[in-house]
Amino acid sequence: MNHRRVLWKSLAAAVVAVSLQGCLWMVAGGAAGAYLWSEGNLVRHYAQPLSTTREGARFALRDLGLAVEEQKIDQHQGRLTAKQGNGVPVMVTLERWTDRETRVSVRVGALGDRAGSERVHEAIARALR
Repeated sequence: MNHRRVLWKSLAAAVVAVSLQGCLWMVAGGAAGAYLWSEGNLVRHYAQPLSTTREGARFALRDLGLAVEEQKIDQHQGRLTAKQGNGVPVMVTLERWTDRETRVSVRVGALGDRAGSERVHEAIARALR
């Protein structure tokens, strides 16, 4: 029985490793939660429905001094676009993951700025508290 459990765990680890190929997981402590940094986007899941998370993201961008220039939202996904004072674009993409969970991807700049994206995520997390 124990060999079967080890086999299943090994198989699950292999599937996860293949699915995350090329990605870097960064786990931050405390309230920050787990982030996925992939191709210039910083992704995090929030335990809130899409509509609540969207409002939290809009509030967070305003709190950071960024005006939302464009927004496209429907029942399953959305995108908020803003610019920093220096003209660097900020894009927040929201996806309805479940009825009570939203996947949020933040990209700051054309190539992605992880520290800038972390600041946006921290502002979103504060807004959703």
